[in-house]
Amino acid sequence: MASSLSPSKLLAFLRHGFRHASSYRLNFVGTYLSGVLVVVFFAVLARFYGNAQPAALAPYGGDYFTFLLIGGVFARYLSLGMRHFGRELEHEFAAGTIEPVMVTATPPALALLGPSLWILLEGIALMAVQLIVGVFFFGADFSRANWPSALALAALTFLALNSWGILSAGFVLVFKRADPLSWLVDVTIFMLAGVYFPIQLIPAGLRLFAYLLPLSYALEGLRFALMRGDSLVALWRYVLILIAFNAFLLPVGLLGFRFALDYVKRRGSLGHY
Repeated sequence: MASSLSPSKLLAFLRHGFRHASSYRLNFVGTYLSGVLVVVFFAVLARFYGNAQPAALAPYGGDYFTFLLIGGVFARYLSLGMRHFGRELEHEFAAGTIEPVMVTATPPALALLGPSLWILLEGIALMAVQLIVGVFFFGADFSRANWPSALALAALTFLALNSWGILSAGFVLVFKRADPLSWLVDVTIFMLAGVYFPIQLIPAGLRLFAYLLPLSYALEGLRFALMRGDSLVALWRYVLILIAFNAFLLPVGLLGFRFALDYVKRRGSLGHY
């Protein structure tokens, strides 16, 4: 069992992902270029609204650019698996690589979700580039940041959001097509979770839905950690809420994926596309 989870297999999936991504050089470079342009857009937007910042920004220190940068950069990375687990699995089905890997000693979950490992690692690199550009070129202020608190909140949020990605991968296993609701979930989260503006500015009728999303609590906690330097003790409410989300979403995602895997094994349709 230990050998089936060896680092060499993880590295093999990472190499596979890197080769696939870098083989399309224009797309590879474009990923980072578009990431930098997003930061430029945030800077322009923050400057445009610089003299009209609402009182809702006061709890965060009133710096709209740093507020935007944290929301945009962290939300995009933390929800990567939600969008890509199913999509990458669909690509592997189309390429016919799933069944050969499944007959090896590789654990089924790693064989099916492993193609997304490079996407997750590259996402960290892109997030770092965006934060560095934001700090050194546009003056994002992280002088009071409590990075350990932020990383702990980010880890909890990553698990909660990507539970949907695991469930979406199960959908692809059964139907060999991407989950048709993923795009709707993605758009809803980015519209309501306070990515680009404080939740307090959302109309009251929609604010209830915003507080049903784990990302809403995550971004608020991340901003308090990075813009005010709050510790995990001060952020205990957000930690407990995210743990509660994980207690529900993670088992649902894992059980859904397990059910889908057992279903396609019984039907013998794992290699079909």
